[in-house]
Amino acid sequence: MRTARDERLHELTLAYMEKDLLGTKWLWTVLLLMGIGILMTWFDSVLLTLLFPAAFLGSNLRYQVKKRQILESYIGEERATRQWRFWLIQNVVLCVTFAILLIQTMDMSFWQMWGLILIILLPIYLVSEWWFKKRIRRDDPDFVSDQEVYKNV
Repeated sequence: MRTARDERLHELTLAYMEKDLLGTKWLWTVLLLMGIGILMTWFDSVLLTLLFPAAFLGSNLRYQVKKRQILESYIGEERATRQWRFWLIQNVVLCVTFAILLIQTMDMSFWQMWGLILIILLPIYLVSEWWFKKRIRRDDPDFVSDQEVYKNV
């Protein structure tokens, strides 16, 4: 017999597998990266690396909308909408921070630029994920994180 958490994890895994074009089709990811590299060389602009987070958000948005619909049946529309809004705000903040750091570090060497970006972005991501999970688990004991869904795929 399945628990409510297992049932939710199963439904979310199926929804993720249905949408996951960039994750399961590694060829599309390689082609996307090659295309961005060609555009960066062609237009001589490092800012075109922003296309990759935009592509990720675009591909993941379909899953997040489906996830919201699934969660509405379990935890209600208000709490599902609150979780979805947090995901959207978190990803927009991370992408905007990435863009600002990319613009500010363009004159540095490649390794300095990416090292600085990781030193700043990684703690922002980890703290926001920790805060989100702590807050949601307090309200929803059957909470299933995106990382658990990814592992289950």
